[in-house]
Amino acid sequence: MVEPIGPKEEHILNIAMQVFVEKGWHGTKMQEIADRAGVNKAMLHYYFRSKERLYSTIFRQLFMKYMSSLSDSFQPEQDFASTLKQFINRFSDMLRDNPQLPMFVARELSEGGAIVQQCVRELVKDGKLQTPQKFIDEIKKAEARGEIEHMEEPVHFLFTLIGSCIYFFLAGPIIKPLFPGLLSDPDAFLEKRKEAIFKHLYFGIKKRGDNT
Repeated sequence: MVEPIGPKEEHILNIAMQVFVEKGWHGTKMQEIADRAGVNKAMLHYYFRSKERLYSTIFRQLFMKYMSSLSDSFQPEQDFASTLKQFINRFSDMLRDNPQLPMFVARELSEGGAIVQQCVRELVKDGKLQTPQKFIDEIKKAEARGEIEHMEEPVHFLFTLIGSCIYFFLAGPIIKPLFPGLLSDPDAFLEKRKEAIFKHLYFGIKKRGDNT
């Protein structure tokens, strides 16, 4: 079960994520996290007990916080185009405001992903990680309303959607030298990026023959 955390714990988690991104699991020391967070090591252990517990808590809080935010994209009686657009906007804004998040997850996966797998299993078991299934349910509802084409396996659409949103933030160090000047106005570019993702995905599944 994921317990609520206070401002002090949230500050420590944010600092810890930065250190884990920079140093990886094996290279990260609790003392460095404590020093950067401005707390003593005893207090760090008081809040999180061990490096393992601290690391897993970061993932639990990330999934709970951001999946909850994305779930707000699903509104009753809303058409699928609006749902998709809201999901893209929320997810992209979340990544913009937390630029270390994609790299933190990618680093964990590159080291085997054992911690994140266990966290996901526990959250699914507790019924606290429902956003992916809710999105697939929205796809099925949109199919039934005749808004979009039938998908044999809608999970592939979800994977493509998530990958499209994440790629720009994960591949920034490659994109900048490849396309000089492209990111001279990052906020404006992100808005164009959101619209491009929506158009490419939505008009690929929109019911044929519908000119609206």
